[in-house]
Amino acid sequence: MDLSFWKKDTDETHDQFDQDQKNEYQYKEDVPNEEEKASESEVVESSVYYQSEPADPTKAKIYNSVSRWALYIGIFLLPLFFLPETSSPLEWNKSMLLIVVACVALISWLLGVMSSGFLAWRNNLLDKGILSVLLAFILATVFSVAWFKSVFGLDFSASNSLAVITALTIVYFLIVNNFEDKGGTLRSVVGFSVVVAIVYGLSQLLGINILRLSFTSSRAFNTVGSANALGILAAASLPFLSRSSLGWGWIKNLHLGKIGVALALVVLTLLNWWVLWLVVIAGMVAMIVFESLGGAKFRITKLRLPMVVIVLAVFMVVVGPNLGVVKDKLPIEVAPSFSLSRDVAMSTLRENMFFGYGPENFSVAFDKYGASKLANSNLSDARFTDAQSELMTLVVQGGLAMVIALAFLLLCLSLTLRRFYSQVPGESTGENIGVLASMSALIVGLFLYPFNMTLMSLFYVFMGMTALVIYDKNRREFNLEERTSLSLISSLGFIGALILVLVGVYFNSSIFMSDIKYAQALSEKDNKKAAEVLVGAIGWNNQDDRYYRTASRVALQLLSGEINKPADTERNTRIQNYLTTSISLAKRATEINPRETLNWTNLGFVYGNLLNLVDGVDKLSEDAYLESIELRPGDPIFNYNIGLLHIAKLDRLIFLASSKKINQSEANTAISRALADAEDNFKKSIKLSPNFGLAIYNLGVVYDRQGKLGDAIEQIEKIIPANSNQPGLMFELGLLYYRAGRKDNAYDVLQRAIVLAPDYANARWYLALILEERRDLDGAIAQLERIISIEANKDNAVVLNKLEELRAGKISFPPGKVIDQKPLR
Repeated sequence: MDLSFWKKDTDETHDQFDQDQKNEYQYKEDVPNEEEKASESEVVESSVYYQSEPADPTKAKIYNSVSRWALYIGIFLLPLFFLPETSSPLEWNKSMLLIVVACVALISWLLGVMSSGFLAWRNNLLDKGILSVLLAFILATVFSVAWFKSVFGLDFSASNSLAVITALTIVYFLIVNNFEDKGGTLRSVVGFSVVVAIVYGLSQLLGINILRLSFTSSRAFNTVGSANALGILAAASLPFLSRSSLGWGWIKNLHLGKIGVALALVVLTLLNWWVLWLVVIAGMVAMIVFESLGGAKFRITKLRLPMVVIVLAVFMVVVGPNLGVVKDKLPIEVAPSFSLSRDVAMSTLRENMFFGYGPENFSVAFDKYGASKLANSNLSDARFTDAQSELMTLVVQGGLAMVIALAFLLLCLSLTLRRFYSQVPGESTGENIGVLASMSALIVGLFLYPFNMTLMSLFYVFMGMTALVIYDKNRREFNLEERTSLSLISSLGFIGALILVLVGVYFNSSIFMSDIKYAQALSEKDNKKAAEVLVGAIGWNNQDDRYYRTASRVALQLLSGEINKPADTERNTRIQNYLTTSISLAKRATEINPRETLNWTNLGFVYGNLLNLVDGVDKLSEDAYLESIELRPGDPIFNYNIGLLHIAKLDRLIFLASSKKINQSEANTAISRALADAEDNFKKSIKLSPNFGLAIYNLGVVYDRQGKLGDAIEQIEKIIPANSNQPGLMFELGLLYYRAGRKDNAYDVLQRAIVLAPDYANARWYLALILEERRDLDGAIAQLERIISIEANKDNAVVLNKLEELRAGKISFPPGKVIDQKPLR
């Protein structure tokens, strides 16, 4: 197609347009008109309209104040806060408070940043150490053996959960970047809180119950945690309190810091534990070092308190005077030894080298690698949620990643504290030295004691105050409106933080409500009401295996009660419902946390209790206990439980055979096998724990049923020295002696039984029979008269008939038939 005409016309048109434009431009250049002026004015106004609004830090003042006050209130309350309505008054409630405070403070601060377009930030080395630890916790949680527990913790242990560490990290960064007075007000808030906690804890130690609640009646109760946790708080806070002028105005004249020092020393003296004194020594030595090398004028008078306290601490450690007037009235705090904690940590690293077992899962690792070391002790069934040292606990929970992060954090702390030496004279105030010395004491405490919520929170707060002391002049200000990248990052950060806060508040609120219902169920005496409350708890939080374990036991109790009720048309339906419910709940617990020994033990218990109702559950019960053995090797209780299971199976076989429901020859074979299996498991249990009295006793029962009287007597004799105050055991041994032909031994042991329990009717009954066999009718009559003198036996026909025969001089059986007489009931 020929398009040349179109090109020609277009060229002509363009030429004409260019000429017209030139003429128009020349005209406008020569004579500016009103329209051009108006257009120029619009352009100027448009550029002004689209220009970014300048940053205005004053717009953030209200938001920053809200953030700071949230932190002040939260930090003050943390060492003191508890609620009675949950399953754990302290740890769980403190974690909830911390998370709420962190969320409110973070959102308020971010709103200030977004509204003002201005960001103030103190970049420092310690930030990197804090973030490395948070990253290690995140990685450990991702690869955790029980993720829910790692994220939110337990009712009695939450300080190492990811939610708590995240909240503490937020609190640290807000302290560093939202406080402008070097933390002066914060120091007073922390000091007040610590003094109040020490005052209340000391009053409890002395038996002064101020609050008079049911769970505060114990001397060991305080708002910090255990008595030793209170001691760690007192020891670590000594330098801080000794150098702090707490309060404002006239309040400073009260010298609360000095009062706190005196009370802390009283607490430490009453508890008198070498770990506490080592933390004290570390803090005092740090004070001396910072006073000497801090750059200010050195005065020997400032070292009087540290030196006196060090002398006192060394004396208490070396001499160890007995001050048991208070300590003896406190419950013993049990924890795995340092060597056992180290063994568990090393074994965990060999299995899960990089990420460990996950936060708050030390108990799982201890079950596998530490329980066997306690098998032959009174702590064979003990479970521990922490190692003896917080650092060892974290190593088990986070593996090599946590080791690297902690090493880096400690390096950052060391380098940060070292910077204090380079400060100019005049900046090394006593209050700053107190903060740094207490920070040093807390670092030492990490190596010696497991941290709970209060101690972990104070550790992060003191890190924040340390950063304020050392890096106060590192404050940089950013105008977010001038840099697109910062503006974008702040916007995305605000959105991410808001999502994090909403998710965190939602889940923690749900968990809090579920725990309240769980606590109600534990205190409920009516099983039906308890079951209803537990259903509500599971509705709020369906990821806590404790709820399912407890609910399965409640369903079992309801089943037992239903079986004992009179029959009605709905009875079988209810029985079937409770039966299936108990099994399904117990199984669900193992599905939620398959590495938790308690879940498999509970499942074995549930199956075992259904032995007389459901065929084949004995095998399922044994399999569950074997899984417990796999998860907690070395604990003798599981083989013991399997042995009891086979004895229960034996009794059922005897019942079925006697009621002609199974063939007698088949029953005999099954009975022999059950006895052999019971014997084998009791022996395994005794091998693990040679002093396990119940296993020894039941092995004797098995031997008795096998007709091995000599072996049965041997087992019972083993446990007599440790149970010489048990009349029932003496009674059973007496019968075994008699059956074995050792009649004099039988008589002596039964005499011991009635000495321990003068109203023990069964023992007196068999003594009377033995005396009758010996033709000592007067002695036999005396025993029977004593029996009927007891109100419960005065109308017993069997005893009255026998007494009448003896008084008439009648012996009703030939010698050797004593054991055929049924005992009294």
